[in-house]
Amino acid sequence: MKPFLNFISFFHLGRTPGRLGSFFFTVAIALCLNAAVVHADPDFTPDTARQAATNSGDPKALYFLARSYAKGNGVVRNPAEAASYMRQAAEKGYAFAQNDLGSYYARGFGVKENYEEAAKWYRKAADNGDSLAQYTMGMICFKGRGVPKDIPQGLAWYRKSAEQGQPDSMLALGGIYLDGSDGVPVDTQEALKWFRKAEALGRPEAMNSIGFIYEHGGIGIKQDSAEAVAHYRQAAEKKLGKALTNLGRMYQTGTGVQKDLLEAYKWFVLGAQNGDGVANHYQLELEGDNPTGKPLISPEQIATARRMAHDWSKTHQEQQQAEK
Repeated sequence: MKPFLNFISFFHLGRTPGRLGSFFFTVAIALCLNAAVVHADPDFTPDTARQAATNSGDPKALYFLARSYAKGNGVVRNPAEAASYMRQAAEKGYAFAQNDLGSYYARGFGVKENYEEAAKWYRKAADNGDSLAQYTMGMICFKGRGVPKDIPQGLAWYRKSAEQGQPDSMLALGGIYLDGSDGVPVDTQEALKWFRKAEALGRPEAMNSIGFIYEHGGIGIKQDSAEAVAHYRQAAEKKLGKALTNLGRMYQTGTGVQKDLLEAYKWFVLGAQNGDGVANHYQLELEGDNPTGKPLISPEQIATARRMAHDWSKTHQEQQQAEK
């Protein structure tokens, strides 16, 4: 396998969807993360929320109704009605509603798609201290969607969000400083700082990126293969596909661990099973798709490695169930 492919497939892990993906992915993240936290009063029902909204204009009640109509919880799903209630809550200064209304405009949910309007409401939520909205503002400033592209402003929003404990912003900052694109100078130590903060919050992407940094080293950071393996393994335990493949790669080359092609193939199988397409290329390389044209492991060893991967997955699943 060409070194360039190796580099690309692992280096891109320091980046984030807001920089590489579409604006719609930005919105999907915002909706997903916001849905994971119950911002509305859990004691509301659609009827009691409607009463509170009518009597006092309670923004939490309006927000509850908006989310109920958006999801079809207790009412017939109605995007237009959801957008109407979300706007009422947002206009009362409710940051969670402002953030969600921004996402509605970004994807055209219950309203006509409008990036400028989306950015306006994301900005209001961000100004009100919503860390998720600040994260989204960082992304759209980097993309220049709905606002002029502004890298310094994007960095500032990411930093504000990260300082409130938002791990996605920490990952974004780590990726930006590791990459050094968009006119931002490479700063491996700054990247490592933010990845460590995200790692402390349990993010496997950060563990994997730290592994990459230690594998290759950087200005002010000494290369440490054993440390790289430790972080790749840590992320692999969380079944991050790229980390599983990275760990296999270390066993394939004997970097930071004793060379073991059987173990390498096992991790490549697991990487492929957990969504990393590059892992398939490494399997093929060991099977004979390499410059020599000769297999590096036998069919019997491949069968053994696949059983090892199956056993690892089974044990890992049992451990996770036991911890619940």
